[in-house]
Amino acid sequence: MSSDPILYRLGRSWTIARILLVGTLVREAFSFWTGHPFDFESWIRTGYVVAHGGNPYSAFWPPVPGASFEFLNSNLTSAAYLPFWPELLAGLYLLWTAVGGGDRFVLYFLLKQPVILADVASAYLLYRLVLRHTGDGARARQVALFWSLFPYAITITAIWGQFDSIIVVLLLALFYARGAIERNLLLGLGIFVKWLTVIYLPLEFFRAKGLARATFLVALALAGGLTLLVFGLEGWSIAGFGTQGLASVALSQSQGGGLGMNYALILGLSNVQAVLGQIPYFYRLAPYAWVPGILLGGWAAARWVGRDEPISEMRALLFVLVLFLLLRWGLYEQYFLYLFGLLALAVAVFRPGFRALFRFTWGLAAIDLLVNNDLGMRFVSPIDPGIYAYTAALDANDGYGIVRTFLLVVLAVAVTLTLVQWAWTLWRDDPEPRPWPWSARDAWRRWREARTDARGTAL
Repeated sequence: MSSDPILYRLGRSWTIARILLVGTLVREAFSFWTGHPFDFESWIRTGYVVAHGGNPYSAFWPPVPGASFEFLNSNLTSAAYLPFWPELLAGLYLLWTAVGGGDRFVLYFLLKQPVILADVASAYLLYRLVLRHTGDGARARQVALFWSLFPYAITITAIWGQFDSIIVVLLLALFYARGAIERNLLLGLGIFVKWLTVIYLPLEFFRAKGLARATFLVALALAGGLTLLVFGLEGWSIAGFGTQGLASVALSQSQGGGLGMNYALILGLSNVQAVLGQIPYFYRLAPYAWVPGILLGGWAAARWVGRDEPISEMRALLFVLVLFLLLRWGLYEQYFLYLFGLLALAVAVFRPGFRALFRFTWGLAAIDLLVNNDLGMRFVSPIDPGIYAYTAALDANDGYGIVRTFLLVVLAVAVTLTLVQWAWTLWRDDPEPRPWPWSARDAWRRWREARTDARGTAL
């Protein structure tokens, strides 16, 4: 595996401890001065509100004196998730008030620590899983180093400040689960953290037999029980949340916000809406296309996991996830972390032939990440609050803005086609798929050659 192009070469001195230390230090170098202008600002306000005894779901919130850096004249929504993340943000805010000396950059550093630790934990889990399934220490350290220095993961966690790396840890931990109860406990924790793992409940239902099918309720009971426990301890009301509320949070997460990296961006264009909007209920139903997608995907994938083989588990998890990413009404950059975490393990252990398509996919996603975020300029908002206004003006510019929009549309088509190829690859269990642009190029060449031969024969 030392020549594997998705992994880094390393000598014997690269122990797992050193690899994880390097990954941590790289992330920490970005932790205290970068952040997404909207999302990270929302984390700050959510932490402040909950730390001061407020219900984060009850209103939109003003800037935090001495801590906020963007949208200083606007109220923002709090973190639109179940209470795990708001509670964690509140704890980190209280820690800052005790040790931060009022320095807002210390707060930014603290808010990044859970996601950085989870990202490093993902690298370690990848190491342990590869070692467990192959016994190859060098290969295990290579995949750990790959994730430790993976630019996409570093950008989403240490720079943007998203917390999806926690879900990646839970997805990788599924390969340690012994039976349905342990799997559903992990899925329940995932739902409590950020809803995503709810997509695997149909798979859990269909893979079981008889009364055992009810075990998926363990996940729902755990997520619901933890949510109610937090609401009870905090004294938050379940009903009457005004403009936001838990119901609105659930709707936001299940429906999605449109745009993003797949076909939903194209369907959200005004000219397209003018046409498709004539179809009754189209734009009301389209955001929920992922629901029948994961139901059918879970039913189909359940047939592959009966023998309890790790490679079959991987195939099933990837298939359901790819369908969700393909059909999600608003596929945003952070969602690709789930796919890339599973694919890193798949390439290193189960399907080395996925390597080329994996590289193509994360390269495509990285380009989209850069284009959508104005080459990363938005992420320096904490040290340059004026940068967001500058990038917003750029995006509205007749020159730059049009080019950016065009590139995002092209990328949305490319990402959609790539996800379709992943779904087809997993459905057919193709061990060595070629990226679709390469296959399309070869098909075009064969067609031209055949056409040339036909003309020559006719003459």
